[in-house]
Amino acid sequence: MKWISVSDALPDSGLYRVIVSTDKGVGSANYNPYNGFQAVTLNGSTQYSRLEVTHWMPFPEAPGK
Repeated sequence: MKWISVSDALPDSGLYRVIVSTDKGVGSANYNPYNGFQAVTLNGSTQYSRLEVTHWMPFPEAPGK
């Protein structure tokens, strides 16, 4: 998977949990088209309500058995 710049594309409409890159590190976030990226969680447990996201990517598929 490759990082997608927010200037190139955003996740499809709906609520998604995605991997994000910010100036404070890499983590995960919720995304919806009305409120953008929210509940950004970095370093395992530090959560930010608003943080500028520069890149994102969907979570990979779970491994097979």
